[in-house]
Amino acid sequence: MQILTRDEAAHRAAQLDVSAIDVVVDVRDAQKESVATYPVSSTLTMTSRGERSFIDIAGEVTGVFLNGQAHAFEDDEDRVWVSGLPVGESFTLEIRALARYSRSGEGLHRYVDPEDAEVYLYTQFEPNDAHRAWPCIDQPDVKPEWTFHVIAPARWVVSSNGAEIRSEPVDGEEVVRHDFSATRPLSSYITAIVAGPWAVIDGGTWSGGASDGGHTDLALRLLCRRTLARYLDAQDVFEVTRAGLDFYHERYGVTFPWGSYDQIYVPEYNLGAMENPGCITFNENYISRSTPTFAERQRRANTTLHEMCHMWFGDLATPAWWDDLWLKESFAENQGASAIATATRYVGEWANFAMNRKIWAYTQDQMPTRHPIAADIPDVAAAKTNFDGITYAKGASVLKQLVAWVGQDAFYEGTRRYFQKHQFGATCLHDLLEALEEASGQELETWKSAWLDTSGPSTLFATRAIDGAGAISDFTLHQSAQACGGVLRPHRVTVSTWRVAGGKLEQTRVFDVRIEGERTLIDPDGVLSGSGSAALVDLVVVNDDDLTYAIARLDERSTDVALAYVATIDAPITRAVVWASLWNAVRDGLLDPRRFIDAVLTAVPAEREPTIRDRLVLFVAEALSSFLPGRARVGVHDRVMATMLRLSKETTDADARRTYTRAFIAEFSARGGDNYAETVKGLAWADDPDIAWRARRALSARGIVHEETIDQWRDADGSGEAARMSAEALSSLPEESARRRAWESVYADSLSNDLLTATLAGLQASSWEGESGVETALSRIRAYWETHTIGMALRYANGVLALGIDIDREGSVEQSVCLLRSWLEENADAPAQLRRIIIEHLDSFERCERVQRRWEQEQ
Repeated sequence: MQILTRDEAAHRAAQLDVSAIDVVVDVRDAQKESVATYPVSSTLTMTSRGERSFIDIAGEVTGVFLNGQAHAFEDDEDRVWVSGLPVGESFTLEIRALARYSRSGEGLHRYVDPEDAEVYLYTQFEPNDAHRAWPCIDQPDVKPEWTFHVIAPARWVVSSNGAEIRSEPVDGEEVVRHDFSATRPLSSYITAIVAGPWAVIDGGTWSGGASDGGHTDLALRLLCRRTLARYLDAQDVFEVTRAGLDFYHERYGVTFPWGSYDQIYVPEYNLGAMENPGCITFNENYISRSTPTFAERQRRANTTLHEMCHMWFGDLATPAWWDDLWLKESFAENQGASAIATATRYVGEWANFAMNRKIWAYTQDQMPTRHPIAADIPDVAAAKTNFDGITYAKGASVLKQLVAWVGQDAFYEGTRRYFQKHQFGATCLHDLLEALEEASGQELETWKSAWLDTSGPSTLFATRAIDGAGAISDFTLHQSAQACGGVLRPHRVTVSTWRVAGGKLEQTRVFDVRIEGERTLIDPDGVLSGSGSAALVDLVVVNDDDLTYAIARLDERSTDVALAYVATIDAPITRAVVWASLWNAVRDGLLDPRRFIDAVLTAVPAEREPTIRDRLVLFVAEALSSFLPGRARVGVHDRVMATMLRLSKETTDADARRTYTRAFIAEFSARGGDNYAETVKGLAWADDPDIAWRARRALSARGIVHEETIDQWRDADGSGEAARMSAEALSSLPEESARRRAWESVYADSLSNDLLTATLAGLQASSWEGESGVETALSRIRAYWETHTIGMALRYANGVLALGIDIDREGSVEQSVCLLRSWLEENADAPAQLRRIIIEHLDSFERCERVQRRWEQEQ
């Protein structure tokens, strides 16, 4: 497998001008599982400045035709080299090939629904897997117009980037050729087809336009597997879709240019979703066979509007290379959250962001592998591993700070100028900053240097002095740059003060503060300097409203008050910021996890924001399993189990009941509890299939049920979800024979991408106390990486390293920390992206060990 480098891409882009690519894909035999390949041809219309170049194609090339005549070629792994190209004149180059159906979620993926044996196909390409499906110039700065033709079984539904303009029988009535309209200029990684007996839900038409004077009547459709159609709450999806189209058209100034808006929920997906214009694909896990909770619908809304933002940021104006990946992902992350909070019923989205996505950013940004937002990406392998918390969530947080710094009106004026100048083009960071500087009248090179060219989080904290009369003086905001290489960044933040009154927190003051150096006064006018003013300040919240990207520390008094009273704060965003501060203190060994867990167990029944409630429960599980040594876990585990079970029975909120029940089952799976086994057995027969399968997997991991029972559950259910969950349950059985079969299936390459993940998850969840297999798995990780696609290699690497660590368990540190250190020493020449994954897991293990040792003496 050849990896395209940035230098190769730049050279080819300078040599070739590709105006159009016409693709014919023949999947008429896709329903025959014995057929591993399909015929495909691409006809490229282009000019060249040199006589020799290469086209990307991972399949078997069967012919090359220059201006319609057979032409010599050299087949070089994932490339076909062609010499004798005409120089300086337009020509056509047709590449014919046999491409392989995929089971890895890359290229053209084929899925067989176990419930009804129907076959479904979809494509997934980012960053450069389009050449697995058809011949092309597979790099983002080459943006031809594309025309697709798909030959498929007659009863299938086919979708692509363009609108379908014609369908007619081929070779009788059993096969149909679908012809789609030519697209506007488009990068290869966002071209797409989906084909299969999809259920189609018509959402009517959205009509409108932007300030460019354009107008579009946009047909809205949802597609999913037939066996899932009755579970898709389409009304909610369409409501969010329409709200998003209104939001972006009002702000971006360019009318949606892609002609159609199909949203397709696909199985065994490697991502949350992908922004293929006109043919947006989503992970079908966003469809629940249970009634989806408010928080689950909100997560789906987030993804829906994230991908919609890409129709402009990424599809209309595309980063020329993956160095500027953030130009689309950070913007989609930021603007998706803004659209949800502003235009939909999910108004608490920024609180959700602060508690979820931003924690991801802080975690990633404190690792040894942290990198600037504007990263250095030498090849597409590096790009694949850069879809991380920095590129997404940190970038989005920094953009939120930029909006606060320059003002919302200037920000959107800048984006409109950017799109107007660069639509259908390939861009770089300079292009965007130029537009924002013109709109805001502010110099942004200093901002860029501080925020985009550096790594690590800033740290902000407040100090104050109190005199004998109870007056506050020297109320100061401090910035520490220790974690970000000494760089002092410009921040605009809200600092709020709170006091306890009548058993709850009430806000006393709000300060709008700008800081660019190490310190600045929060209260320069002395509003809190009067006698007795200290009584007004029991809690200081730094970065209230979550406007900037920085780890905000609470002082000792504020920590005590927050732990006791945070649930009484009215504003969800403030509660989220405070909880995030407390959680970061737990991760850094500054706050005893037991105090944090106790605070959550007390506060969570009163939490009104579903996403905050759900995240707090997950924090409890992580604090217990990662940051407490084993001897300290027992009592806490019992308390958590009892509380979650009690809350699940007491609450009248169906969503909250599901959250607490899931948490109860997860704790039972992780640590057991004989007195709860019967309760979990009962849940295994719940009407809610999600709860039932979670309970079944927990019983399997504890060795309470056996293989025959799991098989019976799977067969009775029959769904694709049951196939995945039963695979995890079977591999989690704490039996030597079950584990041996699971590992054999991993190395036999008999598993699809989803089943590989499920099998490895089960192996790690098992209560098996014998040989874990991790040493063998790690010894094979390099060979696996070098012989599999990047997507499968990532699943394998992350799956085998999903270990827990407990300093009180014999061999735990050796199996995690020591094992990975030894691997890194012995594999100094391993691929950089694989070493990065190992380093990140090692860093997580070392953090857990460090924090556990911090609290082991205080048990």
